[in-house]
Amino acid sequence: MQFVPSAPPSSATARYVVVLIIDKGTPPRFLIANIAGRGYCTPSGRIEPNEPIEQAARREAYEETGAIVCDLQLLGYYRLQPCSTDEPDECVAPVFVTQLERLEPLPDGSESRGVRWATLNELPALYYQWSPLVEAVFRYASERSREARA
Repeated sequence: MQFVPSAPPSSATARYVVVLIIDKGTPPRFLIANIAGRGYCTPSGRIEPNEPIEQAARREAYEETGAIVCDLQLLGYYRLQPCSTDEPDECVAPVFVTQLERLEPLPDGSESRGVRWATLNELPALYYQWSPLVEAVFRYASERSREARA
């Protein structure tokens, strides 16, 4: 897996979407979901057939955290090769950063057991598969968010 800080090529196949929900605090915090069988992570998931990518991002944010989000800003994309254990071809997962408009109760049928806010310093102890790559993406999102506020 690789993160590319630009828009995916038009020829790329987007199968998944990732949403980083960040607040305006100092230090900034990220909204993460406690997903059954996985643990804490950012909202993410499969794009449904014929579903627009931004709609998938909003849907995943809501389904996993109850978040109604503001404007989505494309941060970049994960390049996945293979796409998954079931799909040997390459695909991409666009990564969006956004802010919370409002938080609603978790919807019925949500995979999530709950949500919480976490700072970048708290994430390594909480996140289910923390890695240098994931840390770099969260740091990049934090920097881009700070630049947007300036």
